[in-house]
Amino acid sequence: MTSEITFIGCGNMAQAMISGLSASKNRYQINIIENDQKIIDKVKDHLPIRVIKSIDYTQSDIIILAVKPKDIKEVCKKLKVKDSIVISIAAGIQLKTIEKFMNGYKKLVRVMPNLCAFEGKSINAIYFNDAIDEKSKKSIDIIFKSIGSNIFFDEEIMIDRATAISGSGPAYVFYFMQALIEAALKLGLPKEESRKLVFGTLEGSCAVAKKNIDNLNQLIKNVSSKGGTTEAAITSFAKNNFKNIIENGIKDAANRASEINDENSAS
Repeated sequence: MTSEITFIGCGNMAQAMISGLSASKNRYQINIIENDQKIIDKVKDHLPIRVIKSIDYTQSDIIILAVKPKDIKEVCKKLKVKDSIVISIAAGIQLKTIEKFMNGYKKLVRVMPNLCAFEGKSINAIYFNDAIDEKSKKSIDIIFKSIGSNIFFDEEIMIDRATAISGSGPAYVFYFMQALIEAALKLGLPKEESRKLVFGTLEGSCAVAKKNIDNLNQLIKNVSSKGGTTEAAITSFAKNNFKNIIENGIKDAANRASEINDENSAS
């Protein structure tokens, strides 16, 4: 049986999901509602989708809200669903806010994927409200496994916290990569070699860490000879409160998620 999924908004994350769903062994009828004709033309060129012109009275098995937080109110007030499961991937917007804008509609899910969905490597934080039955939960699990792997939470607040870690996380990694490359260039290494060294180091380190995730401190010690180069760098990081800088950034991201909901929850 073919399930019908409608994406409202077709930005980067929606396109990554559609690509993953299209490659899945499961069959889906995928629809999009998108105002930007350039995006529609781009998506139609390489993904099997049907374009729906109007949001009014849109009915699908699953509707995915893939618009920016500032547009959630307008979109939800136009939706007149009967039995669809509505999934929001908008950062910060709480389900109670969506429920209010949809006149008390209950079948709601909140998911925070990340940009790694383009490579099928997203880690998706998922929260179901009480109106979602077990069969529907399994279907949603399968859908989001098409772009990576899933973690389920029993409290919605955990989605805001996960947003600060995994939702925003790829940008932190890219930021660190860029900092390493810039440092390499200042040392006098050539640009192309600097990029290869940084990428190869991070890729290999992630592979090692995956097998030793409970022993990261030991891995640091394994690389850090007493009086050596690595110890010198780690000591400098510690003196400059590198961990505190990261912790404060994560807190700011989590707090911002709450602020986004507050800014967009007025009726």
